[in-house]
Amino acid sequence: MFKNSLAVLLVFLTYLAHAHVEQLDNIEVTETKDFELPLSRVERASVVKKEKLTKERVEHKNAVSLAKAIDLEPGVQTTLTCANCGSQRVTLNGMRGENTTILVDGIPAYSSVSSFYGMEAIPMSGVALIEVMRGAGSSLTAPEAIGGVINLVTERTDQNKFSYLVRGGERESFNQQFLGVYGTAKRGTLITAQTNQISFFDEDNNSVAEASAQNQKAVFIKHDQKLNECLKVSVRGGHQNLELIGGATEHFRNKSYPTTLADETSFENGDVRKKFTGSLDQISDWIRLKRMDGGGSFLYHFDGETNVKGSFSLAKQEQYSVYSHGYDYDNEDMFRFFDMKVNRLVGEDHLFTIGVDHRNEEMNSNSKFLYQVNDFYSDSFTFDTLGFYIQDEWFISDKDELNLVLRFDNMDVKWQDQRITDNHLKKSVLAPRVHYKRSHTDALSSRFSLGVGYRAPLTLFESQHGTNEEGFETEINELERAETFTYTLNYDQSVRSSAFSATLTQLHNMAYGDENEEPIKFKNASETMSVGTLNLLHIERITSNWTVESTFDWFMMPDSYKEKLPIAAQETRARFISDYHFGKNEFVTTLNIIGPRNLKPYNYDKNYNVLSEDPITFEDIPSSQKNQTSPLFYTIDLFLQRQVTDRFRLLAGVTNLLDYTQTKYKESPLSWRVHGDHVHLDNRHIWGPVQGRVIYAGLNYQL
Repeated sequence: MFKNSLAVLLVFLTYLAHAHVEQLDNIEVTETKDFELPLSRVERASVVKKEKLTKERVEHKNAVSLAKAIDLEPGVQTTLTCANCGSQRVTLNGMRGENTTILVDGIPAYSSVSSFYGMEAIPMSGVALIEVMRGAGSSLTAPEAIGGVINLVTERTDQNKFSYLVRGGERESFNQQFLGVYGTAKRGTLITAQTNQISFFDEDNNSVAEASAQNQKAVFIKHDQKLNECLKVSVRGGHQNLELIGGATEHFRNKSYPTTLADETSFENGDVRKKFTGSLDQISDWIRLKRMDGGGSFLYHFDGETNVKGSFSLAKQEQYSVYSHGYDYDNEDMFRFFDMKVNRLVGEDHLFTIGVDHRNEEMNSNSKFLYQVNDFYSDSFTFDTLGFYIQDEWFISDKDELNLVLRFDNMDVKWQDQRITDNHLKKSVLAPRVHYKRSHTDALSSRFSLGVGYRAPLTLFESQHGTNEEGFETEINELERAETFTYTLNYDQSVRSSAFSATLTQLHNMAYGDENEEPIKFKNASETMSVGTLNLLHIERITSNWTVESTFDWFMMPDSYKEKLPIAAQETRARFISDYHFGKNEFVTTLNIIGPRNLKPYNYDKNYNVLSEDPITFEDIPSSQKNQTSPLFYTIDLFLQRQVTDRFRLLAGVTNLLDYTQTKYKESPLSWRVHGDHVHLDNRHIWGPVQGRVIYAGLNYQL
């Protein structure tokens, strides 16, 4: 049916009206400028540090979703929080996935609920540029972005363009991307569509998959219109569909929750490293995600000094899921956002912005096992926030620029289950932000920023996925709040570019699920968490055809913070990329190095390989405990493309060339997990790759 939809889109494209509107808001969304140095990854004209990820860079990674595209970029990590269900969260500056905000053309489009599985559903087709702004206070309209903001800049519509990309390879991997743009200086339309699939990975052949099978489909449409010399409008809409099948090494869809859970008889000798002998529903997760979203903006110029911009975003996302832990869980999340602001140039030195925004979210969940059979608390909620902000961009001199922001928000959260103690959280917050840029020379510049962010802890069940088959309680009474200080030093020349950044985040009232309580209790941490990051990026043009990039990251976190994370975070890593052009060919080699870690602070000491007669202490088989340290390891990716004609390219590559996985290191993510007074089968002992080598080839045709 989806192939038929693609055919309809192709026919429809030939009848579309022409259009284009200029970049609507150069304050929050910026594209590559002609005067920028080709090597620079940082937006040189912006006082707020914006790191850029080009469409070509995404293609070199063989990335078809945001989760894959953004992983291992400076200060960024995509964390697989569950090998069975395939949930991936994008983390910035060591913060959790809930603290990352996703924008589409500068407009908030995802919530912490919809991003739980949504990172794998966000397609790369139609995305021209990815901007990463790390740290609290990095976005004018996203105060909850304690970790930072990822902005997806879609393709321009002032062009006539058609492209078709197809790739296929091992593990039944297959990807198609279609893009069509038809436009003029006054109006234009963009249509993109994407399909993607990949099968499961079972590296130890024990009939339990370490990585889930995925099937993704997406369509995106955008139309820009210049109505007159003063007014420009833009509207967009999209549909995404994602299916994840985990655990079983066949496409088994568990339509009802299992009535019996895995025990010592489900594996040979009760050892998760050996053959699984139980029923498929004891190891299978099935998640289905459907999303419809839309948005738009208008920009009206009163004169050369004043304009007003309005923007909106809305989305409906439905999740259907059955988990091997013994329960089903569905939810429907409605997200709405509206922003209106006035920009006024005062003199030649000040650009003032005054604005107001409103966000509303309503999530309703349903579960036969949790709510009807056991009458556990529901995590349904409503969230409403009204914000007011004022910004002054002060161009002090040719070398100095200062950005001052003061934001006020009134937040109202209400969990709908009346049995929850203190189920109403209402807070008002005042937050200042300061960004300063100093150009020491034409090549050397510094940026200082101090931002305040705050988030209403909304997700309860899904934040602690896999531990709540016995329900939950909540004692959330404070907003999460963070102050982030960042210093960045950039050096750019025609043959080299360097960027060093140091970040310190002070996180207050961190919301987490306490597994020592039965049922699990969600609460605010009393301790302030200090999380620091250091990043060093250097790009060197060795010759006119050869560029080498090096990245080094250090993440510093206290043990009290680590124990509240869903899985072990990367703490030290390095990355080296060689991009070599010869004739009509391009060859890219990527080496990723991840440093060793002590896993015990992440609560990995509760994970075991063998279920014994004494499952709480495992005294019968003390050597059964999973490894509490992870080794230094590295992976290599290769990408090769040949320009056959001006319109036709062939490409090939391999991800994870050496086929390194933690399972082949004799450390499967599968374990027996001690939880309170019982033990259950889990698939979250994750510290390294769970997907092995994938060789692929494809072609790209452009008009």
